[in-house]
Amino acid sequence: MAMKNPRIRATLPALEGTEVMSFKTSRFGWIAGVATALSLVACYGTLAVIGLLGVLGIAIALDETLWAGAIVAFAALAVGGLGLGLLRHRRPWPILLGGLGAVALGYAMYGPYDRLIEVAGFVLLCLAAVWDWRLRRVRAPRARTMS
Repeated sequence: MAMKNPRIRATLPALEGTEVMSFKTSRFGWIAGVATALSLVACYGTLAVIGLLGVLGIAIALDETLWAGAIVAFAALAVGGLGLGLLRHRRPWPILLGGLGAVALGYAMYGPYDRLIEVAGFVLLCLAAVWDWRLRRVRAPRARTMS
């Protein structure tokens, strides 16, 4: 972004020729995908580690409320990342789908547990993250300026 105001150019010479970051050009497109993966790892990875330790004869006590809290917190972070995607591509469907998945996960973790609801929540969250990622990859139209 070229600066046209000479006073700004004189006071900020280091910014000459650099592009200003905004929500629409943010580099945080990875948050939704990484947070979704962390939520999956917090759930099924912990189960795998506990199962492996059980096979080795090591028993550990795990606070299930804290475990569920980590899963839901990563899911909420993923929905936040989808919100950043909404600011870029203006399509509400990924955040709605991801929000529904996060609500399903929260219900499965803190309500009466049902594996089907848990898996459906993870599937919805993963689909939303992939959909958001694909929408972010499409170039946003740029406004034309009169020069």
